[in-house]
Amino acid sequence: MTSKERILTVLRGGYPDRVPVSLYKINPFDNESFWSKHKSFENLLKKAEELQDTFQFYRPKTGFFFSAPSSIDLKVEEYQDTPISKTVKLTVETEYGPLTRTARTSNLSIHQWVQEPWIKREKDIYKFLSLPYIPYQPDFSDFYEQGKKLGEKGIMVVALPDPLGVVGFLFAPGDFAKFALDYPKLIMQLLEKIYERLLDLYKFVSFSISDAIIRIRGAEYATPPNLPIEYFHDIKKTFSEFVYRFDKTLIEILKRGNFNYICYHWHDGIEELLPIVLKMPIDIIEPISNSFQQPNNILKVRRIVGDSITIMGGILAEEFDFRTREEIRNIVKDCLIQGARKGRFILIPSDIPESAPIPTELEQNYIEFLESGLNFGRYPIR
Repeated sequence: MTSKERILTVLRGGYPDRVPVSLYKINPFDNESFWSKHKSFENLLKKAEELQDTFQFYRPKTGFFFSAPSSIDLKVEEYQDTPISKTVKLTVETEYGPLTRTARTSNLSIHQWVQEPWIKREKDIYKFLSLPYIPYQPDFSDFYEQGKKLGEKGIMVVALPDPLGVVGFLFAPGDFAKFALDYPKLIMQLLEKIYERLLDLYKFVSFSISDAIIRIRGAEYATPPNLPIEYFHDIKKTFSEFVYRFDKTLIEILKRGNFNYICYHWHDGIEELLPIVLKMPIDIIEPISNSFQQPNNILKVRRIVGDSITIMGGILAEEFDFRTREEIRNIVKDCLIQGARKGRFILIPSDIPESAPIPTELEQNYIEFLESGLNFGRYPIR
């Protein structure tokens, strides 16, 4: 079986020759990726080329918050802080004054360190709400080019946010909860504004691609610890208002278009919220992860979602930093037994190395993860 055939067999509910295994967000065949530019990842990428089933992430160019680029005069200022880092300041003018965001990037990490978010105070919400909107249809020609280049080595994944994924991004880490408590009506206005824009985007995407995975993220902003339970007592109600009421319609739009697989990004093991997620017509949920402290998460989620939803999951990323190769091997075995015995399972880590250089021990644990997935993932799973 090719990697593409193997992944599609799982998504269709069949049994492939073995469980697909992947680093997921790392495409070892992409010479322009962060990891390919750092020699310390050379051995890991070589192993991934040899062993993994690849997912090629694609993020469509969607304008400025989904509005046509011509609708916004965006000022970009860049400052080289050090030989390996720079600061980027973005500014747009609104009828209520300038709206700015400042973030620092480094050649040694895929992260951005936000120094000044788009929304810092109440008046910034009014500024954002005043931004003009002209519907924009992104060009997907490079999506098809990348898919052709990937070929049978894997499958394309289109990454899209939901309304909360966009709104949560506007604030400094940890600030969304405070604003949701202090200005609930304004937060809802932000969500509704983004939802209206995403309706147009999702409709366009639904008929622009086919036979791919569409991955939707953002729900994690409405779950603990992002929303502390000591302040948000009815987490089901909050999740329904911030997430479900929007995401269900958006996913149904995708389902009415060309045939694609809907993947729902789910950071948390909050079992009480999963029944709400399952009311939406999703095909995949990820990442569901086991750890030394919580060794049966995959089994618990499998019992809730049943056998018609594909689980993508495996080991919690933090475990790779501290465990031996033997311990990684044993966790992989457990993950496969808990999630893959009846099919509908793809083995992935909850996250990937995000900084360079990668320590040797960490590299070896990720290689062990891939090798163990191949060695113990052949059907029937025992």
